[in-house]
Amino acid sequence: MLSKKNAFDSSLPNNDIDVKEKYTFLKKIGKGSYGEVWLVLPNSSLPIKSQSKQLVLKRLDLRPSANSPSQNDIESAEREAKLLSTLKHPNIVAYIESFCSNDGCLNIVMAYCEGGDLYTKLKEKKAKKESLAEDQLIEWFIQICMALQYIHDKNILHRDLKTQNIFLTKNDIVKVGDLGIARALESASEFATTIVGTPYYMSPEIFSQKPYGQKSDIWALGCCVYEMTTLEHAFNAKDINSLVIKILREQTPQMSKKYSEPLTDIIKSMLKKNPDDRPTAKQILQNSYIKQHILRLLEKTKTKCHNPVNPK
Repeated sequence: MLSKKNAFDSSLPNNDIDVKEKYTFLKKIGKGSYGEVWLVLPNSSLPIKSQSKQLVLKRLDLRPSANSPSQNDIESAEREAKLLSTLKHPNIVAYIESFCSNDGCLNIVMAYCEGGDLYTKLKEKKAKKESLAEDQLIEWFIQICMALQYIHDKNILHRDLKTQNIFLTKNDIVKVGDLGIARALESASEFATTIVGTPYYMSPEIFSQKPYGQKSDIWALGCCVYEMTTLEHAFNAKDINSLVIKILREQTPQMSKKYSEPLTDIIKSMLKKNPDDRPTAKQILQNSYIKQHILRLLEKTKTKCHNPVNPK
């Protein structure tokens, strides 16, 4: 791992790269868990296919200072870079490259999702007092499931799946991102033990300080899909202690009556207190109700990806 004392002792490229020679900085679009996030444009000298497209550049300043990132922040950034470089899936944010630059920063470059994140999309719906159409909701749900199945097949846990980490392209294709605290396991039967994640989406087994695995991501997915149906958190409270008690003890929250029973039944199954009672991502995709939507989604996605232009 990178260390504060020797921040560039890693498998990432060395620190003699001038980031401004590689990218034109357009605007700062946020501050992530471990640094700044910029919208950038690759310069012509960069040997990648999508030179004309805007990209996202995450930067972590590794130089010693009063505001230096913690060792955990550094390890989180390096972990995300290494994990992203191994993942290639249409529903996971595409990794471009990572490197340490001569201004003392670790840089991770990824595809830019012009449609923003799902959290913002749901917030806009709530402000307008609108609901998501079930067909749209299921399209996104299926794509998130496909991304989860892909990483779970690689024995990777996301560990921080939430609506803020689910992004959308301009064509409304889902891209799961922010793998900063993801964990690669040795095998599917291994469990993680570290308490990490965002409280609203954390599973009962994590709060109970029990070992947890892929089914913990499924719980988080259930929370996300519940949020898509109600525009509210599945479990909400004024403080963390009350939230923990709700997640550990309260029954599955009331489902919205605006959506079909097959869909709400799947949501309930993902929010079972016992992880053994929850389905896997693969089992969700094999559900008869979901399967009937998959072929239509694949055809629609194929059309969007190719984006054919009608000749004039």
